[in-house]
Formats: sequence, C-alpha cells, structure tokens
Amino acid sequence: MTIQTRRNFLSKLLFLSASFVGLYPLAKSSKAKSLPTPSHTEGPFYPINKPIDQDADLTFVNNNKELAQGDIHILQGRVLDTNEKPISNALVEIWQANAWGRYQDPRDKSNLRWDKNFQGYGKVKTNVAGNYRFRTIRPSGYNYNGIKRTPHIHFKVTSENKRVFTTQMYFAGEIENEEDMFLQNIKRKASVVVAFKATPSNEKIGAFDIIVRLGS
Repeated sequence: MTIQTRRNFLSKLLFLSASFVGLYPLAKSSKAKSLPTPSHTEGPFYPINKPIDQDADLTFVNNNKELAQGDIHILQGRVLDTNEKPISNALVEIWQANAWGRYQDPRDKSNLRWDKNFQGYGKVKTNVAGNYRFRTIRPSGYNYNGIKRTPHIHFKVTSENKRVFTTQMYFAGEIENEEDMFLQNIKRKASVVVAFKATPSNEKIGAFDIIVRLGS
C-alpha cells in the first residue's frame, strides 16, 4: 500500500458531493428504518485534542508509508431523517480502539499496544445524498474498568442546525457481542450491527445508515 493509494481513496471522497460509488450497493430502507438509530453515550475517549490528521482514512497517519495494524474495512452509509430524506453537509466523526483494543488517546492508560500508524479518529461531511465513507481497521474489544466491550466504532453526527447525535456501530458475527452490556441493552440491535463483505482487494466493506430525528 502506498501514499498514492491513500490519496486515491481521499480523492474519491470528493466525488461524494455529486455521486456515491461503492463496491456494494446500500440496502434499501424499510419502514423499520424510519425509526431513529438507537443512541449511545459518547464514551470516555472522544478526542478532546484532535489529531493533526483528521481525514476519512484512518489507516495512515499524515504521509507515513506504513499501514496501521489490523484488517482494513471500508465503512459507508447515509445520514437520513426519520422521513428517510438525506441530511446533507452533516459532519460525521468516528473514533475507535486500535487492533489491540487501545484508543489512540493519552487518557487510555491500559497496557495494550499503541499503534503509531493508526489515526484513531476521522471525520467527513455528507454529500447532497447524505452519504459518507471511511477507511479504517477493525478494532479489538477490550476490558475497561471491569466492563467488557466488544469491537465497536463510535459515531457522532452534527447536522447544520447543530443538533448532535451519538451512537456506536458493531460487527456482525462477533462472539463478544453477547457479552457487551451496552449492545445487549439496545432493543433494536440489528440497526447498529453491520455485516461486512470481502472485496477483491482483500479489504472488507459494509453499510451503516444512521437515522436522526431532527427538531426538538
């Protein structure tokens, strides 16, 4: 993997303002998807001090040539309101643990490994169709203050009217899902659990649509 490959990925994101091209089509919305996506707490490691590199490709840091450790995943989706209308120009932020289960944040005092090549946080704005796209790695689960967490990715969505929504996304088929108290407390688990498919480039891709209730 080269820096040019990363630039190619980021340049493709620019075309999201006009169209959205993925290796797999996003699933069509059903009536159940008109319900808001279940919200989650922000968690302890939303970055107070954002990294210098804040783009949509978390697998590199700045112009380093080395990839982050872990399996590369492409995460794409739409931000919609409860009428299933796209929310354009919304800021979508993600942050997550690395391949060993450690956050790239100095507040994480665990003894797990730090990955100098993993960005840990990324952001992108939705296009006119409400689409977003990230390139990241699959995080590991971890034990934080006695609470077991399954692999997950934190999301924060801020719409143009400054309404903020936070949630977490989980990985389908992960055996640790059954032991995660936060996931198990969600009534509509299927709405936050994403199945990923392999691509010809040995990456994986999945779709996560986020339904946000606007207004008061």
